[in-house]
Amino acid sequence: MSEPTPRLNLIQRAMQQASLKRAPSPPEDEIAVREMPEEYREPAPKRTNGEAAAARAGSLHPAAPKGLRLNMNRLRESRMVTPDNRASVTYNEFRSIKRKLLPMTRDPETRATTKNVVMITSALAGEGKTYTAMNLAIGLAAERNLEVILVDGDVVRASLGQYFEGAPEEGLVDLLTGRRQHIDEVMQNCADLPNLHVIFSGRRDDTSPELLASRRMAEICALLSRRFRECVVVIDAPPVLATAEPSAMAAHVNHLIMVVAAGQVARHHVEEALAGVAACPSISLVFNKSPEWQRSTPYPYYYNYAKS
Repeated sequence: MSEPTPRLNLIQRAMQQASLKRAPSPPEDEIAVREMPEEYREPAPKRTNGEAAAARAGSLHPAAPKGLRLNMNRLRESRMVTPDNRASVTYNEFRSIKRKLLPMTRDPETRATTKNVVMITSALAGEGKTYTAMNLAIGLAAERNLEVILVDGDVVRASLGQYFEGAPEEGLVDLLTGRRQHIDEVMQNCADLPNLHVIFSGRRDDTSPELLASRRMAEICALLSRRFRECVVVIDAPPVLATAEPSAMAAHVNHLIMVVAAGQVARHHVEEALAGVAACPSISLVFNKSPEWQRSTPYPYYYNYAKS
């Protein structure tokens, strides 16, 4: 990743040429009232007695079930960060990434946290995108007065659920298909990290990959961005070269972090993946799985190619 600057400028120009115009953000409550397209519409789920009572009482956002906790054993086995061990090398590595990311989420004029939707992806599978998304979300959730929404956007090979106990069956897919209409119905709060909220992938559907590229997904991203006053949304997305959906999703997020695994992906793979997600205005690279002997500092390599 130490190529001379002119070579990196070629990547920037390729991304600029492929940039797309962003769709305007929908009104705050539009996702809850807009009718689903006929081809995506499914029969409404039967309400429980509690849900029916809430509806009669005028509740627009039924409370999500509680009991979500971090699977500490699984996190430690995977060498991930845990809230009770902030002195680890991994925690400090992601603290460094967090410190670079947070200023980018704020509007330069108002300082409001509005550029706050971050997509984590990679060129190929197995490079550590879920590892990065999970560690970054836990690190961000340690911030005071900052809410974090972690979304499992890899609806084909969902993997975030293994790092939690009490993960529900419903999630993002249920929002996309219309089985659930409100964010609060599928968003879970983590008991171990009160600032961390999780939306799992949900019940698999044959149309799930196409729905990730739909207008419905754009609406969900816009609504999540405004869900809390101070908030960062982290989306674990599919690998770019494995499916076409990340290229479409790139137009709906503010920042994209491309995870590059050492010795596992060729340069042309990275360049092809970067060109595919060029619609995102801010793209960064995280170098993962670096051999110990190659590390000159305890911090990861982190490159940013933000476009003005």
